[in-house]
Amino acid sequence: MMSVLFTSAVFGHDAEVPAGLGIVEKTGATIPPDILFHDENGATLKLGDIITKPTILSLVYLTCDHICPQVLGGLAVALPGLKMSPGKDYQLITISFDAHDDPATALQKKANYIKATGISFPKNAWKFLTGDRESVARITDAVGFSFQRDLHGFIHPVVLVFLSPRGVITGYHYVSRYQYGVEYPVTFSTAELNAGLAAASRGAVTLGATKPVLYCFTHQPVGQERFLNLLVVTGIVTLLSVAAFFIYLRMTSRRSG
Repeated sequence: MMSVLFTSAVFGHDAEVPAGLGIVEKTGATIPPDILFHDENGATLKLGDIITKPTILSLVYLTCDHICPQVLGGLAVALPGLKMSPGKDYQLITISFDAHDDPATALQKKANYIKATGISFPKNAWKFLTGDRESVARITDAVGFSFQRDLHGFIHPVVLVFLSPRGVITGYHYVSRYQYGVEYPVTFSTAELNAGLAAASRGAVTLGATKPVLYCFTHQPVGQERFLNLLVVTGIVTLLSVAAFFIYLRMTSRRSG
Protein backbone atom coordinates (compact mmCIF):
# COMPACT_ATOMS: atom_id res chain seq x y z
CA MET A 1 0.00 0.00 0.00
CA MET A 2 1.59 3.26 -1.08
CA SER A 3 0.74 6.89 -1.57
CA VAL A 4 2.85 9.84 -2.60
CA LEU A 5 2.82 13.09 -0.66
CA PHE A 6 4.65 15.97 -2.29
CA THR A 7 3.93 19.64 -1.81
CA SER A 8 5.53 22.96 -2.66
CA ALA A 9 3.83 24.67 0.25
CA VAL A 10 5.20 24.89 3.75
CA PHE A 11 2.16 25.66 5.86
CA GLY A 12 1.00 28.54 3.72
CA HIS A 13 4.45 29.72 2.63
CA ASP A 14 5.85 29.28 -0.84
CA ALA A 15 8.96 27.15 -0.63
CA GLU A 16 11.76 26.13 -2.92
CA VAL A 17 11.46 22.38 -2.49
CA PRO A 18 13.88 20.58 -4.82
CA ALA A 19 12.32 18.09 -7.20
CA GLY A 20 12.14 14.55 -5.84
CA LEU A 21 12.00 15.46 -2.16
CA GLY A 22 9.04 14.38 -0.08
CA ILE A 23 7.36 11.37 1.44
CA VAL A 24 6.29 8.23 -0.37
CA GLU A 25 4.10 6.46 2.16
CA LYS A 26 4.89 2.75 2.31
CA THR A 27 2.25 1.63 4.76
CA GLY A 28 2.04 -2.14 5.02
CA ALA A 29 5.71 -2.64 4.20
CA THR A 30 8.11 -4.12 6.75
CA ILE A 31 11.31 -2.43 7.87
CA PRO A 32 14.34 -4.61 7.00
CA PRO A 33 15.26 -6.12 10.39
CA ASP A 34 18.96 -6.54 9.59
CA ILE A 35 19.84 -2.84 9.18
CA LEU A 36 22.76 -2.07 11.49
CA PHE A 37 22.97 1.06 13.64
CA HIS A 38 24.87 2.30 16.67
CA ASP A 39 22.88 3.32 19.72
CA GLU A 40 23.74 6.37 21.82
CA ASN A 41 26.13 4.26 23.91
CA GLY A 42 28.06 3.08 20.86
CA ALA A 43 26.68 -0.48 20.79
CA THR A 44 26.03 -1.97 17.36
CA LEU A 45 22.57 -3.47 16.93
CA LYS A 46 20.12 -4.69 14.35
CA LEU A 47 17.02 -2.57 13.94
CA GLY A 48 14.76 -5.61 14.08
CA ASP A 49 16.11 -6.53 17.52
CA ILE A 50 14.89 -3.29 19.11
CA ILE A 51 11.54 -2.86 17.37
CA THR A 52 9.63 -5.08 19.76
CA LYS A 53 6.71 -2.78 20.64
CA PRO A 54 4.68 -0.03 18.96
CA THR A 55 7.23 2.54 17.83
CA ILE A 56 7.27 6.20 16.82
CA LEU A 57 10.15 6.62 14.37
CA SER A 58 11.60 10.05 13.57
CA LEU A 59 14.29 10.87 11.01
CA VAL A 60 16.44 13.96 11.61
CA TYR A 61 20.08 15.03 11.54
CA LEU A 62 21.55 15.79 14.92
CA THR A 63 23.60 18.87 14.01
CA CYS A 64 20.55 20.66 12.62
CA ASP A 65 19.77 24.06 14.15
CA HIS A 66 16.61 24.73 12.16
CA ILE A 67 13.45 22.59 12.29
CA CYS A 68 14.83 19.23 13.53
CA PRO A 69 15.36 20.31 17.16
CA GLN A 70 11.93 21.95 17.14
CA VAL A 71 10.39 18.73 15.87
CA LEU A 72 12.00 16.63 18.60
CA GLY A 73 11.15 19.29 21.17
CA GLY A 74 7.52 19.37 20.02
CA LEU A 75 7.38 15.59 20.19
CA ALA A 76 8.87 15.60 23.69
CA VAL A 77 6.25 18.08 24.86
CA ALA A 78 3.46 15.89 23.44
CA LEU A 79 4.61 12.67 25.12
CA PRO A 80 3.13 13.32 28.60
CA GLY A 81 -0.30 13.41 26.95
CA LEU A 82 -0.07 9.89 25.54
CA LYS A 83 -2.21 7.17 27.10
CA MET A 84 0.32 4.35 26.77
CA SER A 85 3.26 3.94 29.13
CA PRO A 86 6.66 4.70 27.55
CA GLY A 87 9.06 1.78 27.59
CA LYS A 88 6.28 -0.61 28.52
CA ASP A 89 3.60 -0.06 25.87
CA TYR A 90 5.51 1.91 23.25
CA GLN A 91 8.91 3.36 22.40
CA LEU A 92 10.50 6.05 20.28
CA ILE A 93 13.41 5.68 17.88
CA THR A 94 15.17 8.69 16.40
CA ILE A 95 17.57 7.92 13.56
CA SER A 96 20.02 10.42 12.11
CA PHE A 97 20.24 10.33 8.32
CA ASP A 98 23.57 12.16 8.47
CA ALA A 99 26.26 9.48 8.35
CA HIS A 100 28.68 11.90 10.04
CA ASP A 101 26.65 11.97 13.27
CA ASP A 102 28.08 9.77 16.04
CA PRO A 103 26.93 8.09 19.27
CA ALA A 104 28.43 10.84 21.46
CA THR A 105 26.24 13.46 19.79
CA ALA A 106 23.26 11.10 19.96
CA LEU A 107 23.77 10.62 23.70
CA GLN A 108 23.82 14.36 24.32
CA LYS A 109 20.68 14.96 22.25
CA LYS A 110 18.88 12.11 23.95
CA ALA A 111 19.51 13.60 27.38
CA ASN A 112 18.20 16.98 26.24
CA TYR A 113 14.94 15.70 24.79
CA ILE A 114 14.17 13.27 27.60
CA LYS A 115 14.57 16.23 29.94
CA ALA A 116 12.25 18.27 27.69
CA THR A 117 9.39 15.83 28.32
CA GLY A 118 9.12 17.29 31.80
CA ILE A 119 8.26 13.91 33.29
CA SER A 120 10.09 10.89 34.62
CA PHE A 121 10.68 9.35 31.21
CA PRO A 122 12.44 5.95 31.02
CA LYS A 123 15.75 6.28 29.22
CA ASN A 124 15.29 2.98 27.42
CA ALA A 125 12.01 4.23 25.93
CA TRP A 126 13.69 6.65 23.49
CA LYS A 127 16.64 5.45 21.44
CA PHE A 128 18.88 7.69 19.33
CA LEU A 129 20.64 5.83 16.52
CA THR A 130 23.40 6.68 14.06
CA GLY A 131 24.80 4.66 11.18
CA ASP A 132 26.80 4.62 7.97
CA ARG A 133 25.61 5.67 4.52
CA GLU A 134 24.37 2.19 3.61
CA SER A 135 22.26 1.87 6.75
CA VAL A 136 20.87 5.38 6.28
CA ALA A 137 20.00 4.66 2.65
CA ARG A 138 18.22 1.45 3.58
CA ILE A 139 16.04 2.94 6.33
CA THR A 140 15.12 6.10 4.40
CA ASP A 141 14.23 4.02 1.34
CA ALA A 142 12.21 1.61 3.50
CA VAL A 143 9.97 4.39 4.82
CA GLY A 144 9.90 6.48 1.62
CA PHE A 145 11.82 9.42 3.06
CA SER A 146 13.94 11.47 0.64
CA PHE A 147 16.37 14.24 1.57
CA GLN A 148 19.09 16.31 -0.05
CA ARG A 149 22.37 17.67 1.25
CA ASP A 150 22.65 21.44 1.05
CA LEU A 151 25.55 23.81 1.67
CA HIS A 152 24.94 24.05 5.41
CA GLY A 153 23.08 20.81 6.12
CA PHE A 154 20.09 19.05 4.59
CA ILE A 155 16.70 19.82 3.11
CA HIS A 156 14.17 17.21 4.12
CA PRO A 157 10.51 16.63 4.97
CA VAL A 158 9.25 16.30 8.54
CA VAL A 159 7.25 13.19 9.42
CA LEU A 160 6.77 10.61 12.15
CA VAL A 161 6.39 6.96 11.19
CA PHE A 162 4.43 4.43 13.23
CA LEU A 163 5.75 0.87 13.35
CA SER A 164 4.12 -2.26 14.71
CA PRO A 165 6.05 -4.59 17.08
CA ARG A 166 6.93 -6.63 13.98
CA GLY A 167 8.37 -3.63 12.16
CA VAL A 168 5.41 -3.09 9.83
CA ILE A 169 4.81 0.52 8.79
CA THR A 170 1.27 1.17 10.02
CA GLY A 171 1.00 4.90 9.41
CA TYR A 172 2.54 8.35 9.04
CA HIS A 173 1.94 11.44 11.14
CA TYR A 174 2.63 14.99 10.03
CA VAL A 175 3.04 18.18 12.02
CA SER A 176 -0.35 19.37 13.22
CA ARG A 177 0.67 23.01 13.50
CA TYR A 178 3.71 25.14 12.84
CA GLN A 179 3.87 28.70 14.10
CA TYR A 180 6.81 31.10 13.91
CA GLY A 181 7.90 33.03 16.94
CA VAL A 182 6.70 30.79 19.77
CA GLU A 183 8.63 28.61 22.19
CA TYR A 184 7.46 25.34 20.64
CA PRO A 185 6.60 26.21 17.01
CA VAL A 186 6.11 22.55 16.04
CA THR A 187 3.02 20.94 17.52
CA PHE A 188 1.90 17.32 17.31
CA SER A 189 -1.65 16.23 18.06
CA THR A 190 -1.69 13.94 21.10
CA ALA A 191 -5.04 12.55 19.93
CA GLU A 192 -3.51 11.53 16.60
CA LEU A 193 -0.39 10.16 18.27
CA ASN A 194 -2.56 8.07 20.60
CA ALA A 195 -4.57 6.79 17.64
CA GLY A 196 -1.41 5.98 15.69
CA LEU A 197 0.10 4.02 18.55
CA ALA A 198 -3.15 2.16 19.15
CA ALA A 199 -3.26 1.15 15.49
CA ALA A 200 0.42 0.16 15.55
CA SER A 201 -0.16 -2.06 18.57
CA ARG A 202 -2.83 -3.93 16.58
CA GLY A 203 -0.78 -3.94 13.39
CA ALA A 204 -3.61 -2.02 11.70
CA VAL A 205 -2.45 -0.08 8.64
CA THR A 206 -3.89 3.41 8.14
CA LEU A 207 -3.44 5.83 5.26
CA GLY A 208 -2.10 9.27 6.06
CA ALA A 209 -4.41 12.24 5.63
CA THR A 210 -3.57 14.64 2.83
CA LYS A 211 -1.79 17.42 4.68
CA PRO A 212 0.85 19.98 3.77
CA VAL A 213 4.31 18.62 4.47
CA LEU A 214 6.62 20.72 6.60
CA TYR A 215 10.18 20.87 5.29
CA CYS A 216 13.38 21.61 7.14
CA PHE A 217 15.55 24.06 5.18
CA THR A 218 19.09 25.22 5.83
CA HIS A 219 18.01 28.72 4.85
CA GLN A 220 14.96 30.90 5.20
CA PRO A 221 12.50 29.70 2.56
CA VAL A 222 10.81 32.09 0.17
CA GLY A 223 7.62 33.32 1.77
CA GLN A 224 8.88 33.30 5.34
CA GLU A 225 10.50 36.68 4.75
CA ARG A 226 7.15 38.09 3.60
CA PHE A 227 5.56 36.56 6.65
CA LEU A 228 8.07 38.17 9.00
CA ASN A 229 7.77 41.52 7.18
CA LEU A 230 4.02 41.33 7.68
CA LEU A 231 4.60 40.88 11.41
CA VAL A 232 6.85 43.94 11.47
CA VAL A 233 4.33 46.06 9.58
CA THR A 234 1.50 44.85 11.80
CA GLY A 235 3.50 45.70 14.90
CA ILE A 236 4.29 49.21 13.66
CA VAL A 237 0.66 49.85 12.74
CA THR A 238 -0.45 48.62 16.17
CA LEU A 239 2.03 50.90 17.97
CA LEU A 240 0.99 53.90 15.87
CA SER A 241 -2.67 53.17 16.58
CA VAL A 242 -2.04 52.99 20.33
CA ALA A 243 -0.04 56.23 20.24
CA ALA A 244 -2.76 58.00 18.25
CA PHE A 245 -5.36 56.79 20.75
CA PHE A 246 -3.44 58.20 23.72
CA ILE A 247 -2.92 61.52 21.92
CA TYR A 248 -6.63 61.64 21.21
CA LEU A 249 -7.45 60.97 24.88
CA ARG A 250 -5.01 63.65 26.00
CA MET A 251 -6.43 66.25 23.62
CA THR A 252 -9.99 65.34 24.64
CA SER A 253 -9.03 65.69 28.31
CA ARG A 254 -7.59 69.17 27.73
CA ARG A 255 -10.70 70.33 25.90
CA SER A 256 -12.89 69.03 28.70
CA GLY A 257 -10.80 70.92 31.24
